[in-house]
Amino acid sequence: MKKINKRDDGIYEIIAANIKEYRKQANMTQAELAEKSNYSHEFIRRIEATKGKKYFSLDALVKIARAMHVRVEILLKGISDEEK
Repeated sequence: MKKINKRDDGIYEIIAANIKEYRKQANMTQAELAEKSNYSHEFIRRIEATKGKKYFSLDALVKIARAMHVRVEILLKGISDEEK
């Protein structure tokens, strides 16, 4: 098992881009996703923002996926198996 000592921001960027893509495919606004996932609009906006650090938990990822009616694995698209 790979030991992780340093946070890999690239993984967060990929997940954030996937969240934005699938949210748009679901014809949802950030505000609608926030409401359905029980997070603030600001939290969703920060996740999807192209600038700035991304900070969200696996729990948040699961709640966002459920709110969009997609599997969590879909939001991990583009991340290698080794990185997962």
